[in-house]
Amino acid sequence: MSAFRSLDKVLDLAVIGCFILMILTVCLQVFARYALPWSPPWTEELARFAFIYMVSLGTGLAIKDRSYVNVDILLQSLGERKRVILDSFILMLIILLMGLMLWYSIPLIRIVQLQQSASLKINMALIYLSMFFMALLVILYAYLELIKNVNHIRNSR
Repeated sequence: MSAFRSLDKVLDLAVIGCFILMILTVCLQVFARYALPWSPPWTEELARFAFIYMVSLGTGLAIKDRSYVNVDILLQSLGERKRVILDSFILMLIILLMGLMLWYSIPLIRIVQLQQSASLKINMALIYLSMFFMALLVILYAYLELIKNVNHIRNSR
């Protein structure tokens, strides 16, 4: 599990870095709009790309920490064992949906690999690659949570 702790730390740093980059870029854009006679055209695009990667890399961590938005009224009304079983079913659905996203992101990345972003001239495949990374990370962390649930069910018998 130490490899996953290292991955957690790398993802934490990447998400924080993307957040700081996004905030600094937006601040530069606001400052330039009001204080300078011109504003850099690339700031909006860079902020958007930083936001995309911040969300994509942070989604796996949200699965691990269970810090995503959910409605748990039904889960609270169930007993411990049924709650873990329902949670496991939800995790399997998440893995299935992210598997579809992973599968369909590959042809999409191939389609856009010849395109460049308007201002920064970044290959758009690098931006669309965020979908692939997000799906991969969510599958990984949902699978790890599913293993925890299965072990919890086995140990509670």
